[in-house]
Amino acid sequence: MLKTLENDILRLTVDTHGAEIHSLVAKDTGIEYIWQADPNYWQRHAPILFPIVGKLKNGQYEYDGTVYRMPGHGFARDKEFEFSGQTENSLEYTLTYDEDTLRMYPFKFKLTVSYTINFAEIKVSWKVENLDTKEDMYFSIGAHPAFNCPIGVEGSFDEHELEFEQTEANPLTSYHVNSAGVFDGGVAPVKLVYGKVLRLNHDLFIEDALVFKKLFSEEVKLTNTANNHFVKVNFKGFPYLGIWTKPVKAPFLCIEPWYGLADSTQKTDFSNKKGILHLAPSKQFDASYTITIG
Repeated sequence: MLKTLENDILRLTVDTHGAEIHSLVAKDTGIEYIWQADPNYWQRHAPILFPIVGKLKNGQYEYDGTVYRMPGHGFARDKEFEFSGQTENSLEYTLTYDEDTLRMYPFKFKLTVSYTINFAEIKVSWKVENLDTKEDMYFSIGAHPAFNCPIGVEGSFDEHELEFEQTEANPLTSYHVNSAGVFDGGVAPVKLVYGKVLRLNHDLFIEDALVFKKLFSEEVKLTNTANNHFVKVNFKGFPYLGIWTKPVKAPFLCIEPWYGLADSTQKTDFSNKKGILHLAPSKQFDASYTITIG
Protein backbone atom coordinates (compact mmCIF):
# COMPACT_ATOMS: atom_id res chain seq x y z
CA MET A 1 0.00 0.00 0.00
CA LEU A 2 1.41 3.35 -1.06
CA LYS A 3 1.08 6.52 1.01
CA THR A 4 2.07 10.03 -0.05
CA LEU A 5 3.31 13.08 1.84
CA GLU A 6 3.77 16.46 0.23
CA ASN A 7 4.47 20.09 0.91
CA ASP A 8 5.08 23.06 -1.39
CA ILE A 9 8.47 21.69 -2.45
CA LEU A 10 8.37 17.90 -2.68
CA ARG A 11 6.16 14.85 -2.89
CA LEU A 12 7.24 11.64 -1.14
CA THR A 13 5.67 8.22 -1.70
CA VAL A 14 6.35 5.24 0.60
CA ASP A 15 5.18 1.62 0.39
CA THR A 16 4.18 -0.58 3.31
CA HIS A 17 6.19 -3.37 1.63
CA GLY A 18 9.61 -2.92 3.19
CA ALA A 19 8.60 0.56 4.42
CA GLU A 20 10.46 1.59 1.28
CA ILE A 21 10.55 4.98 -0.45
CA HIS A 22 9.15 4.60 -3.96
CA SER A 23 9.26 8.17 -5.20
CA LEU A 24 10.64 11.59 -4.35
CA VAL A 25 9.62 14.35 -6.75
CA ALA A 26 10.54 18.04 -6.77
CA LYS A 27 7.22 19.77 -7.47
CA ASP A 28 8.66 22.84 -9.23
CA THR A 29 10.69 20.88 -11.79
CA GLY A 30 8.90 17.52 -11.84
CA ILE A 31 12.26 15.78 -11.37
CA GLU A 32 12.07 12.28 -9.89
CA TYR A 33 15.05 11.72 -7.60
CA ILE A 34 14.46 8.09 -6.61
CA TRP A 35 15.41 5.21 -8.91
CA GLN A 36 12.27 3.63 -10.38
CA ALA A 37 13.35 -0.01 -10.07
CA ASP A 38 13.82 -0.85 -13.74
CA PRO A 39 14.19 -4.66 -13.69
CA ASN A 40 16.77 -4.50 -16.46
CA TYR A 41 19.16 -3.13 -13.82
CA TRP A 42 17.88 -3.41 -10.22
CA GLN A 43 14.34 -3.96 -8.96
CA ARG A 44 14.44 -1.95 -5.75
CA HIS A 45 14.14 1.72 -4.81
CA ALA A 46 15.48 2.34 -1.31
CA PRO A 47 15.42 -0.81 0.82
CA ILE A 48 15.98 -0.85 4.58
CA LEU A 49 18.73 -3.25 5.62
CA PHE A 50 17.86 -5.11 8.83
CA PRO A 51 18.89 -7.06 10.89
CA ILE A 52 22.11 -7.38 8.89
CA VAL A 53 23.95 -5.23 6.39
CA GLY A 54 25.50 -7.01 3.42
CA LYS A 55 25.96 -10.74 2.99
CA LEU A 56 26.76 -13.53 5.39
CA LYS A 57 29.57 -15.95 4.63
CA ASN A 58 27.90 -18.97 3.00
CA GLY A 59 24.55 -17.32 3.70
CA GLN A 60 24.55 -18.32 7.36
CA TYR A 61 25.72 -17.33 10.83
CA GLU A 62 26.14 -18.96 14.22
CA TYR A 63 24.72 -17.62 17.45
CA ASP A 64 24.80 -19.34 20.83
CA GLY A 65 25.71 -22.67 19.23
CA THR A 66 22.93 -22.67 16.62
CA VAL A 67 23.33 -22.02 12.89
CA TYR A 68 20.81 -19.74 11.16
CA ARG A 69 20.36 -18.82 7.50
CA MET A 70 19.41 -15.35 6.33
CA PRO A 71 19.44 -13.58 2.94
CA GLY A 72 21.83 -10.73 2.26
CA HIS A 73 20.81 -7.40 3.79
CA GLY A 74 18.33 -9.22 6.03
CA PHE A 75 14.60 -9.72 5.73
CA ALA A 76 13.02 -6.32 6.51
CA ARG A 77 13.15 -5.17 2.89
CA ASP A 78 10.89 -8.08 1.89
CA LYS A 79 8.42 -7.82 4.77
CA GLU A 80 5.05 -6.10 4.87
CA PHE A 81 5.19 -3.39 7.54
CA GLU A 82 2.20 -2.19 9.48
CA PHE A 83 1.21 1.37 8.62
CA SER A 84 1.08 2.79 12.13
CA GLY A 85 0.54 6.50 11.85
CA GLN A 86 0.37 9.68 9.77
CA THR A 87 0.51 13.38 10.51
CA GLU A 88 0.52 16.37 8.20
CA ASN A 89 4.24 15.92 7.59
CA SER A 90 5.12 12.36 8.65
CA LEU A 91 4.48 8.66 8.02
CA GLU A 92 5.25 5.80 10.40
CA TYR A 93 5.65 2.05 9.83
CA THR A 94 6.37 -0.86 12.17
CA LEU A 95 7.67 -4.40 11.85
CA THR A 96 7.56 -6.83 14.77
CA TYR A 97 9.12 -10.27 15.10
CA ASP A 98 7.03 -13.30 14.19
CA GLU A 99 7.48 -17.03 13.71
CA ASP A 100 9.04 -16.50 10.28
CA THR A 101 11.65 -14.01 11.51
CA LEU A 102 12.50 -16.16 14.54
CA ARG A 103 13.52 -18.98 12.21
CA MET A 104 16.12 -16.66 10.66
CA TYR A 105 16.87 -14.40 13.60
CA PRO A 106 16.25 -15.54 17.20
CA PHE A 107 15.54 -12.12 18.70
CA LYS A 108 12.29 -10.44 19.68
CA PHE A 109 12.38 -7.01 18.07
CA LYS A 110 10.22 -4.14 16.97
CA LEU A 111 11.45 -1.87 14.18
CA THR A 112 9.75 1.51 13.71
CA VAL A 113 10.51 3.55 10.59
CA SER A 114 9.30 7.12 10.16
CA TYR A 115 9.57 9.66 7.36
CA THR A 116 9.25 13.38 8.08
CA ILE A 117 9.30 16.13 5.44
CA ASN A 118 10.46 19.67 6.10
CA PHE A 119 10.92 22.06 3.17
CA ALA A 120 13.24 20.20 0.72
CA GLU A 121 14.41 17.63 3.29
CA ILE A 122 13.26 14.17 4.29
CA LYS A 123 14.30 12.77 7.66
CA VAL A 124 14.36 8.98 7.84
CA SER A 125 14.25 7.74 11.43
CA TRP A 126 14.66 4.24 12.84
CA LYS A 127 13.82 2.93 16.28
CA VAL A 128 14.89 -0.62 17.11
CA GLU A 129 13.48 -2.10 20.33
CA ASN A 130 14.58 -5.25 22.11
CA LEU A 131 11.27 -6.65 23.33
CA ASP A 132 12.92 -9.40 25.33
CA THR A 133 13.16 -8.62 29.05
CA LYS A 134 16.05 -11.03 29.68
CA GLU A 135 18.11 -11.64 26.53
CA ASP A 136 20.52 -9.29 24.74
CA MET A 137 19.91 -8.56 21.06
CA TYR A 138 22.46 -8.18 18.25
CA PHE A 139 21.70 -6.46 14.95
CA SER A 140 22.82 -4.14 12.19
CA ILE A 141 20.77 -1.62 10.25
CA GLY A 142 21.45 0.39 7.14
CA ALA A 143 20.00 2.53 4.36
CA HIS A 144 20.16 1.76 0.64
CA PRO A 145 18.45 4.65 -1.24
CA ALA A 146 19.06 4.68 -4.99
CA PHE A 147 19.02 8.02 -6.79
CA ASN A 148 18.43 8.59 -10.48
CA CYS A 149 21.68 9.42 -12.19
CA PRO A 150 21.32 11.56 -14.24
CA ILE A 151 19.29 13.78 -11.94
CA GLY A 152 16.83 15.28 -14.40
CA VAL A 153 16.96 14.77 -18.16
CA GLU A 154 20.27 16.49 -18.88
CA GLY A 155 23.71 14.95 -18.71
CA SER A 156 25.02 11.45 -18.13
CA PHE A 157 26.19 9.32 -15.22
CA ASP A 158 29.78 10.41 -15.85
CA GLU A 159 28.84 14.07 -15.48
CA HIS A 160 27.93 13.57 -11.83
CA GLU A 161 30.19 14.31 -8.89
CA LEU A 162 29.99 13.07 -5.34
CA GLU A 163 31.35 15.73 -3.00
CA PHE A 164 32.35 14.91 0.57
CA GLU A 165 31.55 17.50 3.21
CA GLN A 166 35.09 17.47 4.62
CA THR A 167 38.51 17.00 3.07
CA GLU A 168 39.27 13.27 3.21
CA ALA A 169 42.44 11.21 2.90
CA ASN A 170 43.50 11.21 -0.75
CA PRO A 171 43.41 8.60 -2.08
CA LEU A 172 40.51 7.43 0.05
CA THR A 173 40.57 3.78 1.13
CA SER A 174 37.74 1.54 -0.06
CA TYR A 175 37.46 -1.89 1.58
CA HIS A 176 37.22 -4.75 -0.90
CA VAL A 177 34.26 -7.12 -1.13
CA ASN A 178 34.98 -10.39 -2.96
CA SER A 179 32.74 -12.25 -5.43
CA ALA A 180 30.94 -13.94 -2.52
CA GLY A 181 29.99 -10.55 -1.09
CA VAL A 182 32.24 -10.66 1.99
CA PHE A 183 35.28 -8.62 2.96
CA ASP A 184 38.55 -10.36 2.11
CA GLY A 185 41.00 -7.93 3.72
CA GLY A 186 41.84 -6.17 0.48
CA VAL A 187 41.66 -2.41 -0.02
CA ALA A 188 41.62 -0.15 -3.06
CA PRO A 189 42.54 3.53 -3.43
CA VAL A 190 39.86 5.95 -4.62
CA LYS A 191 41.21 9.22 -6.00
CA LEU A 192 39.46 12.43 -5.04
CA VAL A 193 39.75 15.84 -6.68
CA TYR A 194 40.95 18.40 -4.13
CA GLY A 195 40.51 15.71 -1.46
CA LYS A 196 36.72 16.08 -1.59
CA VAL A 197 35.22 15.25 -5.00
CA LEU A 198 34.71 11.81 -6.52
CA ARG A 199 34.03 12.03 -10.26
CA LEU A 200 31.75 9.18 -11.13
CA ASN A 201 32.18 6.50 -13.74
CA HIS A 202 30.92 2.94 -13.84
CA ASP A 203 34.42 1.46 -13.78
CA LEU A 204 34.62 2.44 -10.10
CA PHE A 205 32.07 -0.29 -9.33
CA ILE A 206 33.42 -3.23 -11.34
CA GLU A 207 34.51 -4.90 -8.08
CA ASP A 208 31.17 -4.10 -6.30
CA ALA A 209 30.46 -1.31 -3.80
CA LEU A 210 32.89 1.27 -2.50
CA VAL A 211 32.91 0.92 1.28
CA PHE A 212 34.35 3.64 3.51
CA LYS A 213 35.04 3.59 7.24
CA LYS A 214 35.89 6.42 9.64
CA LEU A 215 35.19 9.30 7.26
CA PHE A 216 35.65 12.86 8.46
CA SER A 217 32.53 13.80 6.49
CA GLU A 218 29.00 13.35 7.77
CA GLU A 219 27.36 14.39 4.50
CA VAL A 220 27.85 13.83 0.77
CA LYS A 221 26.34 15.72 -2.16
CA LEU A 222 25.59 14.14 -5.53
CA THR A 223 25.50 16.82 -8.24
CA ASN A 224 24.66 16.67 -11.92
CA THR A 225 27.18 19.13 -13.36
CA ALA A 226 25.07 19.40 -16.55
CA ASN A 227 22.22 21.18 -14.72
CA ASN A 228 23.43 21.65 -11.10
CA HIS A 229 20.55 19.66 -9.60
CA PHE A 230 21.65 17.71 -6.54
CA VAL A 231 20.76 15.40 -3.69
CA LYS A 232 22.49 15.53 -0.29
CA VAL A 233 22.59 12.70 2.22
CA ASN A 234 23.53 13.55 5.80
CA PHE A 235 24.60 10.53 7.86
CA LYS A 236 25.83 12.04 11.11
CA GLY A 237 26.81 9.34 13.60
CA PHE A 238 26.98 6.49 11.10
CA PRO A 239 30.30 4.58 11.18
CA TYR A 240 30.21 3.27 7.59
CA LEU A 241 29.19 4.49 4.14
CA GLY A 242 28.64 2.42 1.02
CA ILE A 243 28.45 3.80 -2.53
CA TRP A 244 27.13 1.44 -5.20
CA THR A 245 25.66 0.98 -8.62
CA LYS A 246 25.57 -1.76 -11.19
CA PRO A 247 28.69 -1.42 -13.35
CA VAL A 248 26.69 -2.17 -16.53
CA LYS A 249 25.94 1.52 -17.17
CA ALA A 250 23.04 1.52 -14.71
CA PRO A 251 21.57 5.05 -14.42
CA PHE A 252 21.42 5.25 -10.63
CA LEU A 253 23.69 5.64 -7.62
CA CYS A 254 23.08 4.31 -4.11
CA ILE A 255 24.35 6.33 -1.14
CA GLU A 256 24.20 3.99 1.86
CA PRO A 257 24.77 4.98 5.51
CA TRP A 258 25.28 1.85 7.60
CA TYR A 259 25.46 0.67 11.17
CA GLY A 260 27.03 -2.65 10.24
CA LEU A 261 29.01 -4.51 7.59
CA ALA A 262 28.98 -7.68 5.55
CA ASP A 263 30.84 -10.70 6.92
CA SER A 264 34.55 -11.11 6.39
CA THR A 265 36.33 -14.28 5.36
CA GLN A 266 37.36 -14.63 9.03
CA LYS A 267 33.98 -15.61 10.41
CA THR A 268 33.04 -15.26 14.10
CA ASP A 269 29.98 -15.78 16.26
CA PHE A 270 27.19 -13.34 15.39
CA SER A 271 27.65 -11.48 18.67
CA ASN A 272 31.25 -10.67 17.66
CA LYS A 273 30.52 -9.80 14.02
CA LYS A 274 32.32 -6.67 12.80
CA GLY A 275 30.07 -3.63 13.20
CA ILE A 276 27.32 -5.49 15.06
CA LEU A 277 25.21 -3.48 17.52
CA HIS A 278 24.37 -4.77 20.99
CA LEU A 279 21.04 -3.91 22.57
CA ALA A 280 20.31 -4.80 26.18
CA PRO A 281 16.93 -6.24 27.27
CA SER A 282 14.02 -3.78 27.02
CA LYS A 283 16.27 -1.07 25.53
CA GLN A 284 15.99 0.78 22.23
CA PHE A 285 18.35 2.14 19.56
CA ASP A 286 17.59 5.31 17.58
CA ALA A 287 19.22 6.59 14.42
CA SER A 288 18.31 8.85 11.51
CA TYR A 289 19.64 10.29 8.30
CA THR A 290 18.35 13.00 5.94
CA ILE A 291 17.91 13.43 2.20
CA THR A 292 17.80 16.95 0.76
CA ILE A 293 16.97 17.71 -2.89
CA GLY A 294 17.69 20.74 -5.03
